[in-house]
Amino acid sequence: MIAVLLGCAALAGAAQADEAWPAKPVRLVACCAGIIDAIARVVADEMTGDLKQPVVVETKPGASGMIGADFVAKSAPDGYTLFIGTNSTHAANQSLYVKVPYDYVHDFAPINGIAVGPIMMVVRADSPIKSVADLTAAARDKPGKLTFGWASSSTRVAMELYNQLAKVRIMSVPYKTNPQATTDLVGGQIDVMFADMATAVPMVKGGKLRPLAISGKRRVAVLPDVPTMEEAGVPGYDLTWWVAAWAPSKTPRDIVDRLNASIAKAIATPKALEFFKTIAVDPMPMTPGQLMQFQMAEHGKWGRVISLAGIEPQ
Repeated sequence: MIAVLLGCAALAGAAQADEAWPAKPVRLVACCAGIIDAIARVVADEMTGDLKQPVVVETKPGASGMIGADFVAKSAPDGYTLFIGTNSTHAANQSLYVKVPYDYVHDFAPINGIAVGPIMMVVRADSPIKSVADLTAAARDKPGKLTFGWASSSTRVAMELYNQLAKVRIMSVPYKTNPQATTDLVGGQIDVMFADMATAVPMVKGGKLRPLAISGKRRVAVLPDVPTMEEAGVPGYDLTWWVAAWAPSKTPRDIVDRLNASIAKAIATPKALEFFKTIAVDPMPMTPGQLMQFQMAEHGKWGRVISLAGIEPQ
C-alpha cells in the first residue's frame, strides 16, 4: 500500500510539474546579432506577458548561426531553452559546410515560424547601373569583371540565384558583416550586392545607395517604387530570408504546443507588427508540422542554388 501511495504521489507531482510550466524564465537563444537579435527581443517581450514569466534573449552569434544552434540542440528538452534560427541554420548551412555540428531535423522540435522577408539588390548611388537590366547587360559585356559583396548565406545565395537565372557571372567577395560590405559598395570597391532591408533602406533614403530590385514576390511598403526581381526582368526569381523557433528534440509536445500558441500571439501584437513593418518582413505563423515541412523544402531549394553555383562546402 505504501508503494502504491508513493507511486501515486510521484505521478501527481509529475503532473503538477507539467502544469506548472513555465515555472521559471524562458531563454531564447538567438543565432545572430543584428536584425535576428532585434526580432527575438520583440517576440520575447510579447511572450513575457503571455507566459507570465520573463522571456529573455541570449545571443550566441558565430559560424553562420551554428554556435547557437548547437548549444540549444544539446540543451535539456524542458521548454526553458529555445532557439531562434534562420534559413542559414536550418536550410543553407547543410550545403555550405562540410561539418555541421547538429542535425537540423532530428536535433530539434519545430515550434513556430516568426517572420519572413525579402532582401534588396543595391548599387552605389552614383553607379552607371540604374536597373537590373543595366546590370545584366554590363555583366554580359564584361563576364567575370563585376563583383558582389556578401556576408551571409542569404546575401550570397541571392546573388548566385540571379547569376543562374540571368546567365551572367558576377564574382563573389566575402565580408564579415553586411555593413562592411555596404561601406565598400558606397566606396566603389565592389559593384553590387544584396543587403538586408534594415541595413539598406536607411542608406537608400540617405542617398548613398540606389535600389534595383526586391528579392521576394511582392514589393515592400517602405520602398513601394522598387520592383521585384521578376518585375525587373528575371523570370522565376523568388528568394526570401526567414526566422523561426525550435526547441531541443524530445521537448514534451504539450510544451511545444503552448510555445507555438505564445509565439503566434506575440507576432500578431500591434507592437510586433509595427516593428515588422519597419524592417519589411511579414509574420510567418505555422504549426510545428508545417514548420518541419517548410524547413525541409527550403533546405532543398537553397541546396540546389548552392550546388548549381559550384560553391564547395567549407
